[in-house]
Amino acid sequence: MATVVDRYRETARRRRRRAERANHRLDIQGLRMVAVLAVFAHHLWGWPGGGFVGIDVFFVVSGFLVTTSLLSADTAKHFYWTRARRILPVAAVVLAATYVASLLVLAPARAQSVGKDVLFALVGVANWQPPAEDSPTAHFWALSVGEQFWLVWPLLFLLVGLLKARKAAVAATAVVTAASFAWALYETAGNPADAYLDTFARVWEFGVGALLAMAATQLAQIPHTVKPLLSWAGLLLIVASMVVLGEAGFPAPWALLPVTGTALVLAAGVGGEPRFQPVLGNRVSTYVGDLSYALYLVHWPVIVLLAALMDRGPYFDICVVAFAFGLAIACHHFVETPLRNASRDAFRQARKDMERGLFHVERRTRYAPVGALVLIAIGLCAFAARPDAYQPHSSTQLTGGL
Repeated sequence: MATVVDRYRETARRRRRRAERANHRLDIQGLRMVAVLAVFAHHLWGWPGGGFVGIDVFFVVSGFLVTTSLLSADTAKHFYWTRARRILPVAAVVLAATYVASLLVLAPARAQSVGKDVLFALVGVANWQPPAEDSPTAHFWALSVGEQFWLVWPLLFLLVGLLKARKAAVAATAVVTAASFAWALYETAGNPADAYLDTFARVWEFGVGALLAMAATQLAQIPHTVKPLLSWAGLLLIVASMVVLGEAGFPAPWALLPVTGTALVLAAGVGGEPRFQPVLGNRVSTYVGDLSYALYLVHWPVIVLLAALMDRGPYFDICVVAFAFGLAIACHHFVETPLRNASRDAFRQARKDMERGLFHVERRTRYAPVGALVLIAIGLCAFAARPDAYQPHSSTQLTGGL
């Protein structure tokens, strides 16, 4: 039975209010959209050359959101369970599907090495034992760095809760952030390949986000007339980093540019999102931002596995984009979101609503199967119509570094 909610067209004001009620910042979702599309384009086309800085954007946003959550006494004790419920199921599904697809598509020796890569990714240490760049799980290094941060960071807040030492936590976070940046500078200068995947060389990016969360009270005092300027300046700095920067000097010092840009956008949105920022807050941006985690997980396996089946070209690009978005939509709506929101009370309420004929499924979720199937069908059509005959390749020429 359709409800009134089904029939109205969401306005920007309604979406903003709904996001505020859910403690859900639209500009952050827009940031995620910018980050994931930059990484996707970099891996698929090699442009923008600095598209990999989307990972740095993710790290700062993650540090901000995780710390904001931990600063709430109600959520701190449930942090690990909530985080695991959101992160692990989709990752496990993608890893399992990737391994099965690798067995079907890749040569036996290469598929066997993918099995080992899947295990390292599953336990969150993919950055400690990095796979080959053409492995379909190579991009899990970033998720592993994030998982290691999420595992350790709450311990600081447990100590803060016992000692009631908020100022000490801020000081400790600042010291750890500075030490991590100094280590990143040293490691990047001497061994850039290892520095790129080094957990401690990346901690400073999470630390910047954490310090912003700790300074939320002060940041909320930023005048509303200044907020749009900060937000636009941050967004332009991120985009400029993607276009101008290359792989040298990462993660330090050049990751400072996208990190600073992300910090400006986050700071501008504390205490109320800035007006006049349609790029990050519009419906398309926020929806792609919602898909960002699933899209990040599936895009690289799709690129690698399709590269083993067909030559690069327009048909390849169509297949990759269609399959990646189709699979991301399916994973987000049917794995990530249901498990993230699942609870005994939610199931009980849903059962009561169904009995009364009031059960409501969000419009996006109702249309998600259609969208996913259409995109996958487009990908299949492009694959079938490709000019090159099916012939598995022993190696692939992939674009864009991880």
